[in-house]
Amino acid sequence: MVFGLFRRRSPQRPVWSRTGANPEDLREYDAFGPWLLPIKSAAEMPRRFQSAYAGLKGAEYLVKIPRSIDRRDAYPGADLYATVFALDADGFTLLTATDKGDGFVNRHVAWDEVAAVRAVVNLLHAEFVLLLKEGHALTVTYNSVSFDLMTRVAAFVRQHLMVRDEFGSAIANEAEEFEDFFFNAMLSEERHGGQFMLPIHFEPPGKPCRNMQNRRRVTTGLLILLSGNELVIVDRDAPMRRRFFTHYTYRKTYVGLTSVRAFRLQPPPENKPGRFMLLELIIEQQRIGIPCFKTPERVIDLLRRRGVARL
Repeated sequence: MVFGLFRRRSPQRPVWSRTGANPEDLREYDAFGPWLLPIKSAAEMPRRFQSAYAGLKGAEYLVKIPRSIDRRDAYPGADLYATVFALDADGFTLLTATDKGDGFVNRHVAWDEVAAVRAVVNLLHAEFVLLLKEGHALTVTYNSVSFDLMTRVAAFVRQHLMVRDEFGSAIANEAEEFEDFFFNAMLSEERHGGQFMLPIHFEPPGKPCRNMQNRRRVTTGLLILLSGNELVIVDRDAPMRRRFFTHYTYRKTYVGLTSVRAFRLQPPPENKPGRFMLLELIIEQQRIGIPCFKTPERVIDLLRRRGVARL
């Protein structure tokens, strides 16, 4: 009893008991955690977003994202979910809670508005990103414990972005040979399920380079894969790091080649060794920049053979 006097209680959490809690609120509270949860019934839709359920219940994916709060601050009946998203054959719908009141913002993006899809992971922090043709990005932040679910979500998006054509790869099916544990793991992950993935450009990590202030850095590496008419760009988000700086971030960008309208290769600054060039893939107003430490000749050849304009 003495220790109870010093027990810290969050001011956000009222006094409550399980016996007096609403059963539906209690079920939501018991299921609450850092993970994303699929919504399979109206009862599982967060109370704030209930009015949108009828229009979204037929979606292939209907998922709620928890608020970033401590478990001790949660209680039955609390506003535990800040975001809901849905994917169907028409596009992507994002419901986001407003800061004031019980309202939310509803945004729908049709698949023909999307230029590419990207996944970013940094330990427990993860992002699902739709790069839009208008030049902006729609980002969903979540805990990476749900990365498997979001991988399936990304695969669903890719199916709707990759327009089939009869062009083919137009390059020899000769894989770029490389030895690197991390990038080989990424390649194996992308080949999971038997999907064809051909490495066409690789840059090893750990090579000496320079930043814009001419300070010494090392490269973080780059791998570009070809799968049919899709490019998969695997990098570490930042192209360089300090030599003894621990860097955990990685990202994957999936680009449909049929959507690329032009490309540009910006050379590194003259007379300054150890700098990066920039390969830009242009999809309407969206610019997907890929820092390269060496010329991505096979990627350029692929784009040229497909008739993509070089600016």
